[in-house]
Amino acid sequence: MIKQTLIAGVFLAASVMTQAEIWKDYALSDEVIETTVIAVQGNYLDDYLVRLERTWVRSMEVQKELGYVTDYTIMVSTAADSPNVWLNVEYPNMAAYQPSEEKWNKVNEILAERYADDEGELDTIAKGYEEIRTMVDHQIVHKLTYK
Repeated sequence: MIKQTLIAGVFLAASVMTQAEIWKDYALSDEVIETTVIAVQGNYLDDYLVRLERTWVRSMEVQKELGYVTDYTIMVSTAADSPNVWLNVEYPNMAAYQPSEEKWNKVNEILAERYADDEGELDTIAKGYEEIRTMVDHQIVHKLTYK
C-alpha cells in the first residue's frame, strides 16, 4: 500500500511539473483554419465534387485573389463511408475571418462578371447539396508551435 501511494505521488509530482502553459511552452498562430467536415451519400461523391467546383471553389478562388483568404483545400477520403469530405479555408487571422457586407458584395460582383451564371441554376445546385450531404462538424483551429 505504501509503495502504491509513493508511486502515485511520483506520477502526480511529475504531471504537475510538466504542465504546459500557452505562450510559454507553445504558441498559437495568428492564422486560422476553418474546417467543415461533410458526409456525402454513397455514389454521389463525384456529383458533389463537380457541383462544388461551380460554387464553393469559384468563390474561394475570388476570395483568394482579393486576399480575403490565404488558401483553401478540399480533402476526400476514398476509404471511408462517412465523413468523406473536408473543406478547409485558411485565413491570415481572426479579423480576416469576420464576414462583412463589403466583402460579400465584392465577391458576388466578381463572380457575376466572371462567370455570368444563371442565378436559378446556381440556386438549384446549392439546394441540391442538402439532398446528398450532411454537415458533420465545423471547426476553427490554429496551428500550434512549440517554443
